[in-house]
Amino acid sequence: MSLPKTMPASDAPPLVNTVRVCENGPLAVEAALQINGETQTSARATLCRCGRSAHKPFCDGNHQRSGFVATGEPPDTPFDTQIARAGPLDLQPVPNGPLHFVGPLALVSSSGRTFNRVKEVWLCRCGQSKNKPYCDGSHKAAGFTTP
Repeated sequence: MSLPKTMPASDAPPLVNTVRVCENGPLAVEAALQINGETQTSARATLCRCGRSAHKPFCDGNHQRSGFVATGEPPDTPFDTQIARAGPLDLQPVPNGPLHFVGPLALVSSSGRTFNRVKEVWLCRCGQSKNKPYCDGSHKAAGFTTP
């Protein structure tokens, strides 16, 4: 497989698309990532899940200054082991709502445990969900706004 000229070999898409849920912090994505269908030049992105970044959907470190608290060890969810592991992953941030991922994705805890594998998922980016990292609709009651 040859790499696009804009992507260094050290930043090649992984064999398994992952989003790591960082303890009290952001979502660390490694994938052939697209945002709203536009291919990114890096196979890595750090996405806000506290709702306080000034550069959404990307993390700017405001979770540290705001004291954001959220586990990096969500419970296991039964998943289909036959789900594809790699390929394009499209991030579709929902205006005033969650991060919507479409494509093969392994959800990984801070300790490296795969706790779910999906083809589509909505992850919280307002910081208010009672079911983090998943969206539970809390952004509506919290009045979360973002493009």
